[in-house]
Amino acid sequence: MSLSKWILSRLQKGFLLRMTIINVIIIAIFVGISGWSIYNTACFLVANMDTGAVRQSQFRQTLFQYLLIFSLCAIILGSLLNYVFTRKLLQPIRDLIETTKALKEGKYPKPVSSGNRHELDEFIGHYNELVNQLEENERERKKIVTDLSHELRTPLSNISGYLNALKSGVLEGNQELYESLYEESNRLTNMVQQLDQLKEWDHVSHQRLAKAERVNIETVIRSCISIFQRTMEQRGVECDVEVEAQELYMDQEGIQQVLNNLLDNALRYYVGGAPLLVKGKLNQDTYQVSIKGPGTGIAEEDREKIFERFYRADPSRSRETGGTGLGLAIAREIVERHGGQIGVESEGSEHTFWFHLPVKGALE
Repeated sequence: MSLSKWILSRLQKGFLLRMTIINVIIIAIFVGISGWSIYNTACFLVANMDTGAVRQSQFRQTLFQYLLIFSLCAIILGSLLNYVFTRKLLQPIRDLIETTKALKEGKYPKPVSSGNRHELDEFIGHYNELVNQLEENERERKKIVTDLSHELRTPLSNISGYLNALKSGVLEGNQELYESLYEESNRLTNMVQQLDQLKEWDHVSHQRLAKAERVNIETVIRSCISIFQRTMEQRGVECDVEVEAQELYMDQEGIQQVLNNLLDNALRYYVGGAPLLVKGKLNQDTYQVSIKGPGTGIAEEDREKIFERFYRADPSRSRETGGTGLGLAIAREIVERHGGQIGVESEGSEHTFWFHLPVKGALE
């Protein structure tokens, strides 16, 4: 195979081919103009010398031949070097095209290498972040779909079983049965509502919260505790409150939801006779809120996962208490959108759920 055919076989239709052709033409024009200038200058200088017409003619012919050979060599060599370097420079773009095709097919390729080229480095860096984010979103989506189908299966099976028994006459309708059906349907409704709340906070994950304003956190905490006051009285649970006044820049409804979810969780899994202790205090540049109380044991490996969606340390007990496995996940989303942190600490059967909010909010 000749050199020209090999080059053409390696060239692909598209941007690289057009770039190569344009650069070859530019190189040829540049070399041609340079050769023409050298030839005419040399001939002009020789014409002023007393060398005779024959020798001048031989000089012009020899010079023309050498310039033609050197020009062709320069064009070929320049074209080859241009092709090699252009192909190398465009390789990251070709890789981007291939990875984009893979993304369209639902695959998630490895990160593209930019080769430390300044202009491409930042662009490819953002592209790789996008691919990683899409892959993470896909994993999260699959996990949520799997978890959701698992969570919906039990109440739907219960409702279907009861209705089928009523239809076939195996069971007769009574108050207890209707209450069971209502509880299962109510559980499904709560789950859908909490999923909507999660979706709302996911939507504002990289935006400023539109409802953020300066609010006295003490007022918010005491207001949330009052909501659960009747439940506490019915269950004989005492609640001690030690809260410092402090204005914070925050989404009031969001923080109320965090407090409601944590208080609901504390009462839902309350075991023992010790009172709940709700504290709120200023600590340098953060305001720290904690809810401490007795409850069922939480294994160390569960503490790291307890704020994940649909995660339950004790699935059977969560179903008995009516939990959906979403309350703590919602609380984490809201706190993190405020630039804060949330966590849990355990000492035996005593558990402390806490969250910290910056005094100078990340939303300001």
